[in-house]
Amino acid sequence: MNQPIVLRRPIGPPPPALRLAAVLVVPLLLYALVATGQKAVDNYRLNREAAALRTEIRDFRSNNIQLQKQIEQARTNIAIETIAREQLGLIRPGDHPLVLVSPAQPPAAAPTPVPPAPPPPAWRQWWDYMFG
Repeated sequence: MNQPIVLRRPIGPPPPALRLAAVLVVPLLLYALVATGQKAVDNYRLNREAAALRTEIRDFRSNNIQLQKQIEQARTNIAIETIAREQLGLIRPGDHPLVLVSPAQPPAAAPTPVPPAPPPPAWRQWWDYMFG
């Protein structure tokens, strides 16, 4: 049984080069991790804003289409005549206007003023102030 004898070196503090590498690499890795997380959060927020803006654009487009249809309807002769008669009070030449006047109503009697209510007693004012 001739097995070679392996000598182990005693475990001690790491060499200075390894310490320096750990001091430089660990903060760098932490910074990279934080920066990556921040970019992911920013990307998520921007994607949500973009989706909201797309929805708003779609709503504006549908509203625009409805308004264009209303404009087309308002340009017809029937709509123009209806607006002129109902909203502007115009008549066609040869038409006889008819104005309805309601009978005059007698003026309403002036309401009698109601005397103001007397102020509540002092204890009630304090009670309301404290317990409201």
